[in-house]
Amino acid sequence: MKKFFQMLKKDHKALKVILGQLSKTKYKSKKRDKLFLKLKEALVPHMKAEEITFYPPLLKKKEAREVALEGVEEHHVSDLVFKELENMPKDQDQWGAKLSVFKELVEHHIEEEEGPIFKTAKEVLSKNKFQSIMKQFLEEKQKIKENLKQPSVMKK
Repeated sequence: MKKFFQMLKKDHKALKVILGQLSKTKYKSKKRDKLFLKLKEALVPHMKAEEITFYPPLLKKKEAREVALEGVEEHHVSDLVFKELENMPKDQDQWGAKLSVFKELVEHHIEEEEGPIFKTAKEVLSKNKFQSIMKQFLEEKQKIKENLKQPSVMKK
């Protein structure tokens, strides 16, 4: 259980660092493109693996359903804004503003996840369940990372 949360927190910390670096980039900078790609490679596998492995067991538990639904919705909204950022020219004026909103969304979600969601998960899921979630999470995350490297997926 503890290892799983530590792993998620490590991912969260890395995402915050990338978002912080990205928010400091200038309009026409190659660094912005590189950092955005780095963000995608860190964010997408983490988020999708959580949606496949961590949230479904929580949604099945009456006591956890509300916080899990909120977490899933935060992922959904973040995904929509992320796709807009991805499809928008990085040197467009609105890009920086949209990134700022995206950063706030992600940071809020991380706060919620590491607070009420983790607390609730500890209360409703067994240690064995956490072990299976962690194993599956790592497998899914790896599969998604590999798929991201495929040229056709990078365009989506």
